[in-house]
Amino acid sequence: MAWFLMLLAVGCFLVVFVTKSFALGILCLLLALVFLLAGAVMLLSARVTSATRKIDVLSAEELRVLREQAQAKRAANAEAGAAAGGNSGARTSTTPESPPPTSR
Repeated sequence: MAWFLMLLAVGCFLVVFVTKSFALGILCLLLALVFLLAGAVMLLSARVTSATRKIDVLSAEELRVLREQAQAKRAANAEAGAAAGGNSGARTSTTPESPPPTSR
C-alpha cells in the first residue's frame, strides 16, 4: 500500500508538469505531497513494527508457580544457611533477602 501511494505521488507530479491549468497543478502538487508523506509514514510504521519484540504476558497461574518456586528456593537457602552456621550465637535476619537489582 505504501508503494502504491508513492506511485500516486509520482503520477500527481507528472500531471503537474504537463498540465496547463494552474488550479489543477496546485491541486496535484498538494495531492503529491500528501501521498508522499502518507507513503513515507506507512513505510516507517512497518519498519518500527517489524523491529519491535513481542512481549509475552504471564498468566496468573504462571506467576503463582514462579512465586512458589522463589519462596521454596528462599526457604531452602535459609535452611542451608542455618545448618551451615549452626548454633554459634550469630544473629540471623528474619526478613527475607531482597532480590538483586536488575539492569535494563
